[in-house]
Amino acid sequence: MKKNLLLVAALVSASSFVQAQCPDGETEVTVNVVLDRWASEASWSLTGPGGSPVYASGGGYEDEATNGEYPLDPVTVCIPTGTQFVFNAEDSYGDGWCCAYGDGGYTIVVDGVEVASGGAFATAQSSQVFLGTDMAVDAVTMEAVYRNADVTITGTVVNGGVTAIDGFTLSYTIDGGAPVSVPVAANVAPGESYDFTHPVPWSASLGAHLLDVIVSDVPEDGVPGNNNLEHDLGISDEYTERTTIIEQFTSSTCPPCATLNTTFAPTLTNLNTNQPGSNIAAIKYHMNWPAPGNDPSYNPDGNTRKSYYNVTGIPDLFQDGKPMNSVAAGTIQTLGSRDAFVDMNLSYWTNGNTINVTVDVTPLWQYSGTHKVHIGLVENEYTYNGNTTTQHEFHYVQRKMLPNGQGNTLAAFVEDQTQTVNRQYTMTFGGPAQGNYNFWEGGPQDVTVVAFVQNVSTKEILQAALAPVQVGMNENEAGQDLRIFPNPTNGELNLMFDASMGSGNATIEVFNTLGERVYGINRPLNGGAQREVLDLSNLNNGVYFVHITADGFRASRTVNLTK
Repeated sequence: MKKNLLLVAALVSASSFVQAQCPDGETEVTVNVVLDRWASEASWSLTGPGGSPVYASGGGYEDEATNGEYPLDPVTVCIPTGTQFVFNAEDSYGDGWCCAYGDGGYTIVVDGVEVASGGAFATAQSSQVFLGTDMAVDAVTMEAVYRNADVTITGTVVNGGVTAIDGFTLSYTIDGGAPVSVPVAANVAPGESYDFTHPVPWSASLGAHLLDVIVSDVPEDGVPGNNNLEHDLGISDEYTERTTIIEQFTSSTCPPCATLNTTFAPTLTNLNTNQPGSNIAAIKYHMNWPAPGNDPSYNPDGNTRKSYYNVTGIPDLFQDGKPMNSVAAGTIQTLGSRDAFVDMNLSYWTNGNTINVTVDVTPLWQYSGTHKVHIGLVENEYTYNGNTTTQHEFHYVQRKMLPNGQGNTLAAFVEDQTQTVNRQYTMTFGGPAQGNYNFWEGGPQDVTVVAFVQNVSTKEILQAALAPVQVGMNENEAGQDLRIFPNPTNGELNLMFDASMGSGNATIEVFNTLGERVYGINRPLNGGAQREVLDLSNLNNGVYFVHITADGFRASRTVNLTK
């Protein structure tokens, strides 16, 4: 977590005035707690593993009149050396102790050394410390699936004890095979983590595998049970290009959000975010805090996404479901260039202000776990002068999730088996206010549809898609009968639609992402079911838009050409 340096300094300073007289065989542990305005929501405990024994606890505090930081008196206890303890922080409202109403938090100090800290969480947060030496594998920071090539093993180890560690051996095994080991010379202080990249990549083979990452050769390591961590790895020969998605939590009453926008907004614009043919999508959820908390773009769907990610302070950003450590264009592009192992096709048709969205999801790997499709209607741009910050232009703002912020649950994934989600919504333009889903201005042509597939438990987004609503290409209800397949295509594209009007002509056109017409035919209709085969093999790989117009029939679809 990101620390508030002033808070940490103040807490360490306060704890230095408290001295415990611990007998031999016990260690002094000091708890420093700073609460935000809503202190009545906070409680904490310092216990052994499993909740027993209880060394100290706190709760039943009174709320303050204004936002701010309100430190409690430090609490110092003696705990047997060579044992583990757990600090548990809780917030009954679910917005943690930081940062919307004050930069609250906690630090744990052992014999004058800070070994743990926190405060930015939702409902609960815990820190576990061993009163001795402990090196643990904290995380394997890898994808679930890779293409068939050399795979680099990465992750994080953490010093969970109270003594510094200056080196260890890092190993990994695949499917229980021989370990691949290297010595690591690194100074890891108590409570600190170390991100590793194993220098020897794994020469992967197709199929499902079990990776085990191990740390060893740490003298007097007192907790051997956390010295390894397993991770399921899949290696596939099917993959596709990724559309990456950025989710941002923000508000028109948030000064740091406005400051970020001065540089981040041009970055997204220069990356052609939410533009036809781009592989970078964005959706921004507006919150009803900080004070005065009156952003008209706040609605329950955004609040649901906030709760899902445990967002307690804004601005907060995620790319493909993971916290963004950098908003640099190069970093965004690098993450967006990763292979994807889910194919996704997004299409829509409109009738006036009613939009009908279809999302086809085809897993190229049999991912485990529960997955959802989230569909967002995003307002491309609007101006708002009633805010309390310097920002007045807002982009990529979520106005409605279909059907809501909970998304659409998919059946268990089966490789190469497509699932389809259909949703309909009638948009209202004008009169946005807290709690409603009205768009600010314009019409359907000012809206972009974004969709993404997300693992419910890990929060990893496997694939995304975007589709700006095209001006002049609104479909009538007949448009829903248009089928285009296969998609992606290697050149041959089948169109099937119903022409119940019986006569007239149909115009079929293909446009590239620059709006240039690259293919077109005009042919008579004979009534009933129609089929046309397009040969796009002479075009370059990329995204194209297929438009069909006839007497009483209009439709548009996006197609990916991959030869």
